[in-house]
Amino acid sequence: MGSRPEITRKEFPLNEIQPNSEATNLDSVMDGIKPRVSRPVRIKWVILALLAAFVLWFIPWVPRLLVGSVTVKQWTKKKGMTYVVVGPGEAGWVDKKQISRHLLNAVVVAEDGRFYQHHGLDFQEIEKSIELNRQKKRYVRGASTITQQVIKMAFLSREKTIIRKAREATGALLLEAIMPKDDILEWYVNLAEYGDGIYGIKAAAEKYFGTKASLLTIEQAAHLALVIPSPNSWSAGLRKRDLTSFGERRFAKIVLNMRRNGYITQQQWLQALATGNFGRPLASYEAYLAEANKDQCLKGDAEACAREAGTAEDEDGDGIDEPEVQGEQP
Repeated sequence: MGSRPEITRKEFPLNEIQPNSEATNLDSVMDGIKPRVSRPVRIKWVILALLAAFVLWFIPWVPRLLVGSVTVKQWTKKKGMTYVVVGPGEAGWVDKKQISRHLLNAVVVAEDGRFYQHHGLDFQEIEKSIELNRQKKRYVRGASTITQQVIKMAFLSREKTIIRKAREATGALLLEAIMPKDDILEWYVNLAEYGDGIYGIKAAAEKYFGTKASLLTIEQAAHLALVIPSPNSWSAGLRKRDLTSFGERRFAKIVLNMRRNGYITQQQWLQALATGNFGRPLASYEAYLAEANKDQCLKGDAEACAREAGTAEDEDGDGIDEPEVQGEQP
C-alpha cells in the first residue's frame, strides 16, 4: 500500500478562514429559516384572543349613546318584534330641554328615587331586594336603576339570566362614568314603553293626552310614570281614563314623593290629588287631606320635606304602600 499524503496546515488552513465566507457566515446560513413557535406560545395567543373577544361582547358598547343612535327591539301585539333606530335626530326623539320637568321628576320618583345619588347601581336597594326576596322565597322586588334599564333597552335582551344582569351592571357603571345624569334620563324616557306599541315620550304624550312632551302637567306626568314597570297591563286605566283603586294608590304615591322631594309645592300636590283621576278627585282624597294636616312636609315645611325625602319607600318597590291585589291594574 502506498503511504497517505501528509496533510499540512497550509493545505487546510483552519486559522485562515475568511470572515465573509459562505460556509461560516451564520446570517447567510440562517437567512429564510423561521424559528419554530412552541405549542404553549400559540395556545397563549389563542386564549388572549378569545378573552379579548369575550370582553368586547360582554361589555355593552355604551359610548355609542354619546355619538349617535342605536337599533333597538320593540314588540307590539300587532306587529310582533320589530327593529327601530332610536337616538338624537331620529323620528320620535325628544331633546331633554323639550321634555316637561314634571315628567322627568315623576319618572325619577317612580322608578329610581336615588337616581341622582348612586353611580349606576343602587347597593342600598339591591340589599333590600335580596332580603325581601329571601323572606318571601320568591322574586317580588327588583333593584334595577334607570341607568341599568337604559343599558337593557339599548343593548341587551329582556331575559332574566345572571349573565345578562352582569352585563347590564357593567354597562351601567361605564355609562355613568361617561354620561351626565340628565342625558341618561333623556335616553330613558325616549326608550321606555308606555303601553302596547307606544314607545318614547313623544308618542305617549300625543297618544294619551294629545299634547307635546314639553307641555305635560303634573297629573299627566304621574299617569305616564306609573305605567312604566308593566306598560301593557298597567296602562289599562290610562287608556280608559278611569283609574282603579290600585292605580289611584300608585298615582298618589308618585305625587306624594314628588312633594317630599321638593319637586312640587303643597298646593300643586293637593291639586294633583283633587284632579288625579282624569279631572276627578282620587277616591281617598279626603284621607290625603287629613294626612296633610299632620305631616309637616305636606303642610309646606321645606326642611321637613328634606328630612322625609326618600324615607317613605314601599316594601316591594312597586310605588304603593299597600300590597298589590292580584290581577288588579291601574
